[in-house]
This record gives sequence, structure tokens and C-alpha cells, in this order.
Amino acid sequence: MRTPLRYRQFLVPFALALCSVASAQSMGISTNAAVPNTNAILDIDASALGTKRGLLIPRMTAAQRLAIPIAAADNGLLVYQLDTGAVNTPQNQRGFWFYDALITSWVHLSNVKRGWTLNGNNVANITGGFAEYLGSYTGSPNKNLLFRTVLAPANPAMQMGYNLMDYKSGFVGLGTPAPAVERVEVNGAIHFTKNATPAANITTPNEGAIRYGTIDGLASSATNLNWHWGTLDTLGTLYWGRMENAENFVTPPQPFAKDTLLCIGATGDAFRGYLSTPAVTQTLASPANVYSPFATNFASNVKGDYRVQYMYRNSELQAAGICFPATITAIAFFCLDQETMANPGPPIFPTYMDGEIRAGAPGDFAITIQGTTPYYGANNTVPYMDEITRSSVPKCSFTSLTPGPGWVNFVLSPPVVLAAGQHLIVDVNWSRNLAVGVGPKVELEDPGFNCTKWVVKPGTTGTPASRGVLDDGPIANGTIAPTGINPHGRRPVTRFTANIKTAAQVASTANYVQYDGGLMIGSPAWVSSTTFRGPGTIKAQNGIYDAGVLLSDHVFDRYYDGQVKAQDTQAAQGYAYIGLDQLRQRLEKDRHLPNMPSRSEWESKGGASLGSITTGLWETVENQALYITQLEQDLSSLEELSFGKSLSPGEADKLIAEIRDSKRLSEAQKLHLIDAVNEKANAQKAKP
Repeated sequence: MRTPLRYRQFLVPFALALCSVASAQSMGISTNAAVPNTNAILDIDASALGTKRGLLIPRMTAAQRLAIPIAAADNGLLVYQLDTGAVNTPQNQRGFWFYDALITSWVHLSNVKRGWTLNGNNVANITGGFAEYLGSYTGSPNKNLLFRTVLAPANPAMQMGYNLMDYKSGFVGLGTPAPAVERVEVNGAIHFTKNATPAANITTPNEGAIRYGTIDGLASSATNLNWHWGTLDTLGTLYWGRMENAENFVTPPQPFAKDTLLCIGATGDAFRGYLSTPAVTQTLASPANVYSPFATNFASNVKGDYRVQYMYRNSELQAAGICFPATITAIAFFCLDQETMANPGPPIFPTYMDGEIRAGAPGDFAITIQGTTPYYGANNTVPYMDEITRSSVPKCSFTSLTPGPGWVNFVLSPPVVLAAGQHLIVDVNWSRNLAVGVGPKVELEDPGFNCTKWVVKPGTTGTPASRGVLDDGPIANGTIAPTGINPHGRRPVTRFTANIKTAAQVASTANYVQYDGGLMIGSPAWVSSTTFRGPGTIKAQNGIYDAGVLLSDHVFDRYYDGQVKAQDTQAAQGYAYIGLDQLRQRLEKDRHLPNMPSRSEWESKGGASLGSITTGLWETVENQALYITQLEQDLSSLEELSFGKSLSPGEADKLIAEIRDSKRLSEAQKLHLIDAVNEKANAQKAKP
């Protein structure tokens, strides 16, 4: 058989190539008799061909590739897969595959996707539904992805673009020996570079941003320090806020002596509510003064007997300073005036009251309990009151009592004993011997819940018998209990004599802030115009504040000018000047200095702020100074009047002016002294 010409033309050089291969133990395929590379078993040289050609290796489907009976001797076997396989995953893509006997598995040389390259990827062009990724796709466990850079000579750093990872689920750990547990975890420090160009240090504040530099990007100076800055948001406005603190937070806690209140067996007075000016009381004539334990008997609505119950929550008693378990030995109510029921005394008081005080922890279903909060139930329910307390043995019985101004005290024998967590019911039951008139008002408080229930019985006078049948059941025994104000939230200011908390010192510990600079409190304009006094000093704009009280000096301005300065208006609120002529009566009535808190106010509020005490003492000292100047002026006038030899008209006019300006003398006293001065001056004129 003859060989076609085109084959003969190919075989001749091929035979020549085979000869050269055989002699060199290398095989070469070419059209120009090129010598094969001695390091290659097969060297295909297509450089002389006009049309370039490639090398086709065996092509097959994934099923055919996987059907090849692979053995260890087939290590490196190479095929090209034509399809994507049964499941379109990165492990089953078309392309070159080789067999790796070490892992006894086919290994994919390259996907139809390009994978990650040094020149970047077109991440917008995702093939087959799979995003570009870097790292091991699967395995147990996945391999750590490490980036290493050579330290010398240029100290290169790793840089990441914004879209190289899935921010919704990815965690980035830098230098961490264990997997990161936050979005970014750094074992070491993060350095924010301060650029030499001022403008580069300042960026528009964006939420969550942190930077380092000066506040305005200018060079550092004594007033422009370098800090770390973070973005803050106030009412939707983003701005840079300094992150470092110039002060030093000192920890662990240091020991100190702490002033506190402790239950150490002391007995004293505790108050619910406090006395105020003006007093808080009932002013209505109708309905009757049912807010009082000594209720009014109006001629138009005569009441012979009265019963009232007051409830005090456990939390209120504890806030008043009573220690639990509690032992209450006395209860008192504060009357504001004298009743006007045919009582001209002293020494004779025709009207008097007889009655009983009962008290104890609530024990009846009439008291509704919600958690630890008790209150009286709805209106017009029966019984109205705590029945167990109402029917208990009296803790105190009183006869011939005429309530008047001040504390009306009831000694309890035996005392009321409350266990921890218990509330208190106080039951007051009385009758009067006269029925016409108005009983005394009392100072009231409103604790904010229904705390009072009451019943009355009409009658011209009250007796022990009528009082004994006073009941809060259905309209029995003539009892009336209007629903409009029963129950209600008013209760008299009450004083309890009991075991109370007292001031003591205990050892405690706390952290503290140490700052070696000075403190300037005020506006930037004020600070810039005020002299800095150095480390350890405190200076505030317009005055020193303590507990909301602005210390100021307004007493003298009010006294001499009749008004106070604008900056002292706040501090002057509530101040009242008490003239020397009124001071004695005021002290006798109030039993405390004007413009200073009373003991009951102090105890009911748990003390007073240092600012209010300091301001009150300041005002008191200045008032005392004014009193002294008044007395000195009046004394000088009296001395001149009594011991002076004569008075010229000018001296008489000056003395009369001083008498008229006196803020201590009454008008009658002034007129009397002026007459004496004129008489002495006229006597001088009459002398020859």
C-alpha cells in the first residue's frame, strides 16, 4: 500500500526526529528537526508551524473520569473533564484533573473560574452561582489562612480591601492563637497614624469612627493636645469626642470610713410627712374634716362619734428610719390650731374627748394586698376597715383630751410589735361631750394611695356606749360612711416613737478618681477670662453649687436696697427676713432658726444638703449682724436721749431720723421716742 503524499511529508522529519531522540534518550516532535531538550522525555516544538497547534490529552465526562480503575501506579494521571458533573460545586467542575496517589483522590487543577490572582478578580462576574473566595472550601477542620510579610527591609504590611470578606458572617483575627470571637480581634495594638499634614488628621465624623490627632488638625500646643477621638451622637448631630481621660481612675478600691444609718438598738422619733410653711391641711367646711383624727363637728352636721383607720406601708416606715422587727411605743399627730367648741381655756376646757387607739399589722381581708403594696379597697364595700384591728384590745385609752396646737401624743401600752415586712394599721376611735363647733386642723400628707377609711355616727353628744357600738358594717347603729371621699389619700403627719436607725460609721471601700490638674466649671468664655489657680483648685462660674443650691450674698442687698441682684435671685427664693421684734415669737413657735430646716423636716427627709445648711447659716449670721447694728443704733439714740446734756435742732433732727429708720422699734415706740427728743430740743431752746 502506498502512503499518501501528505503523510510521507510528515513521516520523514518524524523519522529523523525519532533517530535523534533515540540517540539522546529524549523524544522530540517538530517540523524543523529541532534537537529535543535533553532534560525532557518528550519535547514538542511547534515554533516553525505557520498555524500554532496545541496538545490534546484524553477528554471525558466526570462519570468517565470517576470510572477509570485507579491504582497507586497511576499517580499523576491527567485528564480533562468536559462537564460540571452531577452537582455544580467547586469540587466537581470541568477542567484538568490529576490523580494524587498520596491522598488517593482526583485533584482539580483549575476551575472554569479564574480563582484569585495577583492582579485582582472581577467579583461582579460570578460563574455558576459561586462567589470568588480565598481559602479551603471544605475539610475537617478548615485550614487557617495565614498572611506573612517579611519584616526587612521595607516592613510591608497586609492590606485588605472593603469587599474581600463577608462582613455579615466573617470574623477577622490578627495574631490570635485561637479563633476570633468578635468581628475583628487583635492580639496586640492598633495604631492610628497621625499624618504630618493637618488636613489629613481631620475627617468628617462618621458613626463608629475612631481617629487620632488634634482637635482641629493644627500643630500641637498647650491648648491643643493630641488625643484619640471617637464619634458621639447628640440629638442626631455627629461630632468628635475625646476618648482619653486626663484623670486617673484608681483601683482596686481603697478603704474609708462611711457615714451611714444603722439599727443598733437606739430609740427615738421617726416621722411620716413633715411640717411645712404654709401648712398643708384641709380648708373646706364641707365635707367635714374627715382627714383629721380629731374630725370637725359642724352644727349643721352633728357627729357624736368618729372612727378612722390609717394605713402605713412597710416601705414608708423603713424610709422614716424605723428598724424591723419594729417596736412602736407612741404615736403623735400635729395640730395646727385650737378647736372652737366652747373652749375658752385654759384653765377650763368645757369640751373634751374620750377614746381609744388600736394598732397592729393588717389581718383582715378588707385590706387588699398586691405584692408588698397594701391599700384600702373600693368605695362602699363592707367592711370598710380592717376588722381584726378594729376589734382588737386598745393600745391606748384617753379621757378628757382637748387637742390644741402642737404634737398630741398617745403612749401605746403594750407597744405595737411588727415583724419584718409587715405594714401598720392605726385605729382612732373617740366621742365628744359637746357637739357644736369646729375641731382642730392637722398637718396632712398625701402618700399617693388610698390610706384612710372612716365612719361616723350622728348624735348630739358622744358617750362610751355609743362609741362602743360604732361599726363599719352595713348601715347599722346609724353609721354613715360617704363614698365620695371614703377611702381617700390624705393622712395626718405622724410621729412614731420606736427603735430607729442612728448615725454610725462603718468601714467601706471604693474606687476614686485622681486628677493632678485644676477644675474650672463654667462656659468657655468665662474660663478664658478667669485666672487659673493651678493644680488642686476648683473654681466655678458665678458661685459654688452644692446639691443644687447656689451660695450667694443677698441678705444685705435686700435689707439696704429693698431688692437682690439678678445673679442672686435663685438663692434668695424661700428666704424670709424676720425682724428682731418678731424673732422671739418666731423662735418660741417654730423652735428652730428662721431659714433653717426644723428637726422634723431633717428627719423626715433623711437630712439636708450641705449647700442648704451652709446657705441657711450664712443668712442667719448676716441676719444676726443686722440685729446687732439695729440694737447699736437704737442704744445710741437712747443714750443720747437719756444722758446727752442738750440737743441742738440739727442733732434733734438727726436723732429723729435714726429713730424713724429703726427696723426694730414699733410705730408706737418710735412716736414716744420722737416726742421725747422734741421735748428735750424745745427745752434747750427755752433756756435763756
